[in-house]
Amino acid sequence: MKNKFKNDLIIMLKGYTIGSSMSVPGVSGGTMAILLGIYDKLISSVSNFLKDIKGNILFLLKFCIGAGAGICSLSFLLKWMLEKFPLPVSVFFLGAVVGGIPALYKKTKESSLRISSGIYFLLGFLVVISIGFIPEGSVNVGTGSGVTHYLMLLITGIIIALALVLPGISTSHMLLVLGMYDAMLGAITRFDVVYVGILGIATLIGVFLITKPIEWTLNKFPHQTYCAIIGFVLGSTAEIFRDKILPAIPESADAFWWIGFGLISIVAFILGFMSIKSLSKFQND
Repeated sequence: MKNKFKNDLIIMLKGYTIGSSMSVPGVSGGTMAILLGIYDKLISSVSNFLKDIKGNILFLLKFCIGAGAGICSLSFLLKWMLEKFPLPVSVFFLGAVVGGIPALYKKTKESSLRISSGIYFLLGFLVVISIGFIPEGSVNVGTGSGVTHYLMLLITGIIIALALVLPGISTSHMLLVLGMYDAMLGAITRFDVVYVGILGIATLIGVFLITKPIEWTLNKFPHQTYCAIIGFVLGSTAEIFRDKILPAIPESADAFWWIGFGLISIVAFILGFMSIKSLSKFQND
């Protein structure tokens, strides 16, 4: 009973961490799930939902309770901290993302590294980098009305599902690209059940459509898949650096500022690295 409670608590804690981090541009839910060692289980639970309905519902419910709590609580704190202390918080998340790389690298050790491993890594890296350069609002589906608008919401939900499931792709960035970020926040504050409901159902459909092929690649080509995933994860650090760290550096920064920033960044990076490293110890729990 004690072990069961501990396992349930760990699942909810991981869900809480993933949910709270999703509001941070450059940090994707998929990336955090992989770093915390719960990604494979999540994919399997959704992909093979009908094989063990009761067990999968219980697992996903525990995870969703934690993720929901994270979205509703810590995400607002993180957003405030990013506005007030953008540099140390962004560097902390940079350290957290990098801190999960050793655990991912271990998953590639099922077979030896070769030239093709580097190619898969490079492909994953370039895909995430390319997505990060798509201009915000380049496809605006956040406004409008009528049947066409709700049809676009369905398509948008499926695209969001890709960002949720695939590691390294920031959900918040994809919402900005689609012109949905402000509209989504507005719909939540207005309690627009129809708007949020259609988007939520479409996202759920997208998740179920995407997880099966991902599970197949993880089982069939684990080495190649994890090499690409490491590329995804490292590629996601570019968005944190480009969109959060660089804009926060003042043009009039002097030597004292750089010394202070350097010391704070080192501490924040180490804290982020060690925090995700500590959570990674519970990968197999």
